[in-house]
Amino acid sequence: MLNRDKHAPLDLRERALALAAHVIEFSANVRPGQGKVIATDILDSGKALLKFQAICKAQGGMRDIPVAPFTHTIESIQSGTIINIDNRHIARLAKLAGAPKSKSAGVLLLTPLHTIVEKSQPLFTLHAETQSELNYALDFLKQGHEIFQIEASS
Repeated sequence: MLNRDKHAPLDLRERALALAAHVIEFSANVRPGQGKVIATDILDSGKALLKFQAICKAQGGMRDIPVAPFTHTIESIQSGTIINIDNRHIARLAKLAGAPKSKSAGVLLLTPLHTIVEKSQPLFTLHAETQSELNYALDFLKQGHEIFQIEASS
């Protein structure tokens, strides 16, 4: 997003700009409604990326994201539209997989809300540092905890 990747999700960009606009408008020097214009200029000019890089450098520099040795991808059991994603279940899955203690553990979402998916399409991938942590997360799913609510296509 900060590097202005043309393939970045547009909804993510719009959400980030809306949040930044609200923060910018806390300033008495900014008129209501001007925050998004300012935020868009900061993002599109590259200033946001430069500031992020400066913050990272001040905290010890950019680091590569660690790769988990154990992964498992969960696929859709039906075709349809994703109408809800349960964030609490995602957080629980990530914890069971070892996050935040294990830096490579977590959940990688592969399909956003309102996406039309086909049966067997990958929805998300679990990442864990040990097989047992991955199994804990998979057991949670086997208990019937659904992450994605998919409305069948008509």
